[in-house]
This record gives sequence, C-alpha cells and structure tokens, in this order.
Amino acid sequence: MCIQCDLLKANMREQWIKLHLEQRVSLKELAESAGFHRNTLSLWKHNYLKYGIDGLIDKSRAPHSHPNAYPDYVKERIELLRTDKDNRRVPGPETIKSRMIGRYGIEISRSGIAKFLNQEGLIDPKKSRRTKKKERIKKYKIHEPGELIQMDVKYAFKSYADYWYYQYSSIDYLTNMVYGKLYETQSNLESILFLRSLHEFYPFIVSGVQTDNHSTFTNRYTGYLKSSDPLNPRLHPLDMECMRLGINHYLIDKGKPAQNGKVERFHRVCEEEFYQRETFKDLNSARKKFRDFLHYYNYEREHQGIDNLTPIEKLQSLTKYFNVQELIIN
Repeated sequence: MCIQCDLLKANMREQWIKLHLEQRVSLKELAESAGFHRNTLSLWKHNYLKYGIDGLIDKSRAPHSHPNAYPDYVKERIELLRTDKDNRRVPGPETIKSRMIGRYGIEISRSGIAKFLNQEGLIDPKKSRRTKKKERIKKYKIHEPGELIQMDVKYAFKSYADYWYYQYSSIDYLTNMVYGKLYETQSNLESILFLRSLHEFYPFIVSGVQTDNHSTFTNRYTGYLKSSDPLNPRLHPLDMECMRLGINHYLIDKGKPAQNGKVERFHRVCEEEFYQRETFKDLNSARKKFRDFLHYYNYEREHQGIDNLTPIEKLQSLTKYFNVQELIIN
C-alpha cells in the first residue's frame, strides 16, 4: 500500500515537471499553481533529469550509518544480562548499567540501554507504561543501621495438605539487609521467637523495630485503648520482649501500609523471585532454599535505592562495619 502511494506521488510530480519542461511553464508560475515551493520544484526537476521517475520517489531519511550505535559485543552483553536464565529477576536498565561497569568495565548510559532493549523487544509494553506517581510518605531520618528494622509476616506457601506456612521478615531501613524465617503458624510466640532471632542475626545493635498493627505484633486497639486501667494498660508479649531487649517498638499508622514499604517490597520480591520459581517437598526443604535466597538477596542482588549496591556492600561502606563478612542465617 505504501509503495503504491509513493508511485502515485511520483507520477503526480512528473506531471508538474513535464509542464515546465515540455510546455515551458516557469517554475515561479508552477509554484503558484501547484502550491509547492519553487525550491522543491527545482529539486524535483534536478532529480527527474538525472534519475527519471525514480528520482521523484521519496527516499528514506534514516542515516546510512550509526556512529553512536553500540558495537555487537556490547549488545551481546546487554542481551545476556537481560535474558540470562539464572536471573531471579529481569534486570532493568539501571541494574544492567551497573553490572556492565562492574563485570565488564563498560560504561554506557541508562537511556541508551533502555532504547536498545525497546528496539529489540526486550521490554514488556505493559510494564513500560508510566503510571502516576504516588504520594510518598516522609522518610525517617536514619543515620545508623539498626535504628529502624521493619518487621512483618506474610503467607508463604501451601503444604500438600492445603494449609499455609508463614514467613516472618525483617529489613534494615538504612542498608536493606534482610532476614527471615518460615514457621508453621503465626502467633505471638512466633513473633517473639523471630524478634530474638533477628536480634542475634544483625551485626549491629538493633534499637528500633517497626511493625503494622497485626494482632501478633500489638494489642493497641484491643488492649491499650480498651484497657480498664488506661494508666496501666495490658502490654502485648512482643512489647514486653522489646523492653527486655532494649528495643523501641514503633507502629505504623492504621490503614497506611506504605509506611512499612521496605518490608512490603521485600515480600513482593520474595513472591516473584522465590515462591513463583521454586518447589518444595516439605517445610525443611523450603527453609533451606529460603536461606539460600536470603544470601542471594544480601550478597548478590543490587538495589537501586542504595546506589546499586548489595546490602552487604552498603553495610561495608560504613566505616564501623567495613570488615563485616559472612553472616550466618539460622
């Protein structure tokens, strides 16, 4: 269809040029009649005399060469980083940029990588749509690791008997270092056991823990506010354990899960990069694979929120923790 359109245009232009060549109509008069600029008619005349009607067919305006195009070896490395089957997640342009520098010593722009991925059809159109930015909550002013550990629980996976196992998780607000454990149930007891476990895991002092208002974390809406003695309310077992360990227990505002956004984001990563990719024989096999995933998350997975560092690299960038190496995950 486009070829036919180009031929029709060329035939029309030939008729105008023939009026000038055969009937001696001046280019000025022809420009006034045809509605084209005189320079355009002059160019058509030149091309027609030199190439015939083929000279009147529109040519592609694309450049003959692309001096700024990536060399083939760079393109191959970008595709490898994007499509590597060992990836737990599909890395975006920012992550690919960081890995190109770290692994190959090749520095290229994020926008160039994004353009190449789009040209090669390696970006899902649905995921590339820009969405309206959500209003951000005010960030905490955290200066030291351990000042704020976000803690939460999620449904992990179902057993063959069709009942749920649960994942307790924690993430340090400053370094993004995560810790987690899988339990058969969720209750006050598991919350206390997990708090003790994370307190021993992190290589820094944990001085603050933030949770949502789940009943396994607080009885603020069932104990504090409804206590028969408001000056001496019934404390939740987790609050008492926090007091014993010297930890401040913070609660997010009711109905505002975004305030616990880091641990919620970690749960999404777990779902996409762990539970949807793995199969488990039983709880013990799941725990072993989950420990491996936590190691990958802390030691191998770059995070844009901490300048494309891994959590352990972010921790080691702090003077007091530069010599921290392997962390044992029980």
